[in-house]
Amino acid sequence: MSTTVTVIGTIATDPRTTSAPGKATFCTFRLASTDRRFDREQNLWVDGETNWFTVNAFRSLAAHAGASFMKGQRVVVHGRLRVRRWETEEKSGTSVEIEADAIGHDLRWGITAFSRRTPAEPEISDSPEPETVDSSESETVDGSGGFAAADSGATPQGWPGAAAETGAPQSPGTESDGGASVSGASALRSAA
Repeated sequence: MSTTVTVIGTIATDPRTTSAPGKATFCTFRLASTDRRFDREQNLWVDGETNWFTVNAFRSLAAHAGASFMKGQRVVVHGRLRVRRWETEEKSGTSVEIEADAIGHDLRWGITAFSRRTPAEPEISDSPEPETVDSSESETVDGSGGFAAADSGATPQGWPGAAAETGAPQSPGTESDGGASVSGASALRSAA
């Protein structure tokens, strides 16, 4: 029996991809996942314990992960948890690994573009081009294609930087390292 987990965290090491003739492509990286909670006494968000995982991906997921992710990016990893004891002559310990079934960027912190790969496209470039989609297929209910708020300079409801209730604590992703509020619209503009 295996335990299935979904972990949200930050990639702590550069993803390392290996591919050998006759063997499955393999990608591995370390993932740091830190709990955050709002401390009402201090009136601010505080970090809890950090859990460390080694994420392993195989075959096409490994090739795509190696071409898509970098150290420092926030990701969501879904897969099977493996806890293994190890020892050498000098030391021993426990390794906590996730054999990934799916990996993706955490869209709470930014945007990404999806580029579908088919078996006819075996080569993975370091900077994939986004898939071109007919605008009639990508329209949302408001007919804007989902980017009306970014074009008008307004921040969509629920995005970091959107107006919050007075006195309500901001979620942990709404401020940049400099302490200034970051809006989803400005993140879209800077990413373009």
